[in-house]
Amino acid sequence: MNNLDKYFVFVVGTRPELIKMAPVIKQFKNNHFKTLVLSTSQHKELLYMANKVFNIEFDIDLDIMQPNQDLFDISINVLSKIKDFLNNNDIEFLFIQGDTSTAFLVALAAFYINKNIKIAHVEAGLRSFDKYQPFPEEINRKLISHIADYHFAPTTLSAQNLYNEGIKQNVFITGNTVVDALISIQDKINNVDLSKYNVKENEFILVEVHRRESFGQPMIDIMEAIKEIAIKANVKIIFPVHYNPNVRNVAFKVLSELKELVYLIEPVDYLTMLAFIKNAKLIITDSGGIQEEAPTFKTPVFVVRNVTERPEGIKEGFIFIASNNKNKIVNTVLQNFNKKQELIKSNKPNPYGDGLASKRIFDIISKSVFLSS
Repeated sequence: MNNLDKYFVFVVGTRPELIKMAPVIKQFKNNHFKTLVLSTSQHKELLYMANKVFNIEFDIDLDIMQPNQDLFDISINVLSKIKDFLNNNDIEFLFIQGDTSTAFLVALAAFYINKNIKIAHVEAGLRSFDKYQPFPEEINRKLISHIADYHFAPTTLSAQNLYNEGIKQNVFITGNTVVDALISIQDKINNVDLSKYNVKENEFILVEVHRRESFGQPMIDIMEAIKEIAIKANVKIIFPVHYNPNVRNVAFKVLSELKELVYLIEPVDYLTMLAFIKNAKLIITDSGGIQEEAPTFKTPVFVVRNVTERPEGIKEGFIFIASNNKNKIVNTVLQNFNKKQELIKSNKPNPYGDGLASKRIFDIISKSVFLSS
């Protein structure tokens, strides 16, 4: 059996993983490699919602999601359910993306199986240098880096982070595949009708908050800050509220009284979310992916965390660290309220990629496979 007779397996479990892996999967499928797509369904509803855009067929679904699951639930379910799949299939490469629990646990399982499965890490080398921010993602991605065989770093800085940790073999700077995904669906984004939300371009703030380390008092402070910004700036807020009760309960408790200004809506499909990102005046978020997506549309992002693993956006003026302190969030946002106009005039490119990352990844892997066949 040669290398091309074995499977190239792509693992997704969350919406960001699917979005960023989709263009890589399509590169390999279009070039007739023997591929399998495995879903853990870590975030099942959001994952399937995003897949309506990309139409990736899931060959295997571990279906691990449970109501209000914690990290122990995710770990136990992934490790127990993936063992048979890894044992019973001839796998040449296993592709994981980013820093989710899905990505780390599948990489760990593949290492435990000890069948010389090569692990390719898409979006490698991001670091905040604080193991609790984001939690558990910072530790996930560091551990993945010491298991993976191929490291596809989106930027020079992320590659340097790997070098500094002694990881110097098979490190490639490719750009971030999220930019590939955006470019591939630009026409669809432009055709999204936002009229039912009664919003106008550059006249509303988009909020997207969901991270585990924001739960508790930080979430309360973030919601109180959003409330104050809405009132002081007299600006409409669009907030697709995450299904997790740690987000949802606080959001509705603090913000539901401001019905004329704050629109608490159900999570939206990926195209609608991108249309919001494109048309918003600014974004308040603890998300990582939005920090990479928004620069394509010149929309400034105010990160309600104390650190970010994506400092390239700060350097280029797309990202602001607003912290999770109420007063600092309010002050940072209001002081930079009209930043988008500056970014549009500057016409700076997205610092995270040029739309060719997935092709670079395919070229690197295919060259490696044919050289070793």
